[in-house]
Amino acid sequence: MNRFVILSFIVFNFISCASSYNSSISKYQQDLKNEWNNPETTPLKEDEKEKFKGITFFPVNNDFAVKANFTKIENGKTIPFPTSAQKIKHYREYGKVNFELNEKPFELTLYQSDPPIEGYENSLFLPFTDDTNGVTTYGGGRYIDLEIKDIKNKSVTVDFNKAYNPYCAYSKYYNCPIPPANNYLETEINAGVSYSE
Repeated sequence: MNRFVILSFIVFNFISCASSYNSSISKYQQDLKNEWNNPETTPLKEDEKEKFKGITFFPVNNDFAVKANFTKIENGKTIPFPTSAQKIKHYREYGKVNFELNEKPFELTLYQSDPPIEGYENSLFLPFTDDTNGVTTYGGGRYIDLEIKDIKNKSVTVDFNKAYNPYCAYSKYYNCPIPPANNYLETEINAGVSYSE
């Protein structure tokens, strides 16, 4: 096999993988839009539907799907999270993820609901804030959902293209945990769900 054939094969595979990834993110975004727009599945109450502007997204950017090193936190502390409704929800520290973005190192903490919610025992919660909050994204931060099975060989992909807003970005009827200060990213995460008043 000559160099040209090998190079063509590599380029084809790269384009194919990128196309597959973009399709999967597009499906994720459309599913989220459908959830909010469908009267049977929307989290909105009747008095909020008329003012709802819809879910918007930044363009899909592969650079924001980062491979992170994962470190388990043994005997993680249970942390009281203040919420948008001025209440408290409890989450247990599960692990740390370390990665580079925009040539800068970052660390975020993954959490689990404490006590675990029935049916979601393997779910991990990644709340975060960044420099877009209150400008092009919701001021109260965004979330990413992961599962324990996503962690393989002490690494996990943190895909900010799947970052979404808490329900309270669009509704006054929900009780949403506020991301902790340690999960602030000193950079702009121009990926995932965007937001404007």
